[in-house]
Amino acid sequence: VFSQIDKVIAAAEKDIMVAEKLLLIDEGHAYETAYTAMLHAARAFMFSKGYRPTAHFQHKTVVDFAFHYLDEKYKTLVDHFDRMRKARNNLIYEPWKTNITLTDAENALKTARDFIMIIKTTIRKQNPQEHFKFL
Repeated sequence: VFSQIDKVIAAAEKDIMVAEKLLLIDEGHAYETAYTAMLHAARAFMFSKGYRPTAHFQHKTVVDFAFHYLDEKYKTLVDHFDRMRKARNNLIYEPWKTNITLTDAENALKTARDFIMIIKTTIRKQNPQEHFKFL
């Protein structure tokens, strides 16, 4: 389980790097990739608690899990995660309904960075005996 957590966090961190590069090319893809980074981090958090998302509505399940299990002080951040989930869904399935600006993408990237840091800190606190590869 711990090696899976390390790998999924590594995927989240790689997504952040990709999203930063995409900012120069396409705001929508940068936004979507920042969201994916958050999704990876939240899945790692689920794994750390011994859970896996169900086969249906995986993205919603992961967001709901984060809302339920993260400290109350992070609720605004998780709400943003949920709004990003919905926007990403529109980007994929109804792109004509969504216009992502550079500011939207930059804010999404900042939110994703903050979220991933909180997840990594929380996982480390829950498992102080474990030596994770992520910083």
